[in-house]
Amino acid sequence: MNDFLLKRFKKLKASPQIAIITGSGIKVFRDKEPVLEIKYSNLPFSPTHRHIDTPAKNIKGHEGVLKLYKIKNKDVIVFSGRHHLYERLNILDVTANVRLSHKIGIKKLIITNAAGGINKNFKAGDLMLITGFIDLMQSTERGILSGISQAPKRIQTKLTSLIQGHFKKNIKTGVYAGVLGPSYETYSEIKLLQSLGASTVGMSTVPEIICAKSLGLDYAGISLITNVWNPKHKPSHKEVLEQAEKSNEKLDDLISKLVERINV
Repeated sequence: MNDFLLKRFKKLKASPQIAIITGSGIKVFRDKEPVLEIKYSNLPFSPTHRHIDTPAKNIKGHEGVLKLYKIKNKDVIVFSGRHHLYERLNILDVTANVRLSHKIGIKKLIITNAAGGINKNFKAGDLMLITGFIDLMQSTERGILSGISQAPKRIQTKLTSLIQGHFKKNIKTGVYAGVLGPSYETYSEIKLLQSLGASTVGMSTVPEIICAKSLGLDYAGISLITNVWNPKHKPSHKEVLEQAEKSNEKLDDLISKLVERINV
C-alpha cells in the first residue's frame, strides 16, 4: 500500500505532509482540481489488505476518494469521506486513514466532522475547534485500538495553537462527544451530555484523534455545526447535508488559510 501510493506521488513529484479528513457533506478546496484521485475501493485500505466498499455506497455525503492537491506549493492529501463504527466495521478500519497518513510521512492532520450543537450559545453554521472529547463509542464487538490508546487529556497541539492564534474570531472552542450512532440522541441523552460539559455531539472523529495522538502526529479537530438541538427539533441526515452545503464555504476558507500558514 505505502509503495503503491509513494510511487504515484513520486511520478507527480509530490511529497505530501498535510492530510485532511472530511466529514458528512464537507468539501474542501472546492475551487481547485486535484492532481490525483483514487477511490477507497481501489486501495487495500485495512491491515488485512481486504477491499472495503466506499462510504458513499452506504452513507450519503461521504465520497470515498483519496485526493491529492497542490496548495501554495504544498502537497495536501484529502480523505474525502470516512468510515464509521456504526457501519459494523473494525476500529482499525475507521482509523485506516490516520494510520496510512502516518506511514506515508504525513506530519499534520486536520480532522473535520459535521456535528450537532448542544451548547446553547451555538448556532447552525458555527465552527468549533475540538479542545477535548468524551468517548462514548467504544464497543468490545468492534475491537479496541490495539496499542493505539493514548487518549489526550486535553487537545493542545501545534496545530490547535496555530488555529487559536490566528483564527480565534472565526471559530469557537469546546468538547466533542463521540457516540456510536447511527441514531440521533434522545432528550435525556442530550441533557446528560450537556451535564458532562459537551458542546457538540457526533458519530466519528474520536478514534481518529486517539490514533493521531498515539502516532505522534500534529493534529486538530474541527466541527461544523449542522444543527442545534432543541426539544421540538427532529434532526435528520438530510438536514445535516443541507446545512453542511450552506456552511461549507466558511470551513473551506478557514482550512485553506490554515494550510497556507502551516510550516512543513
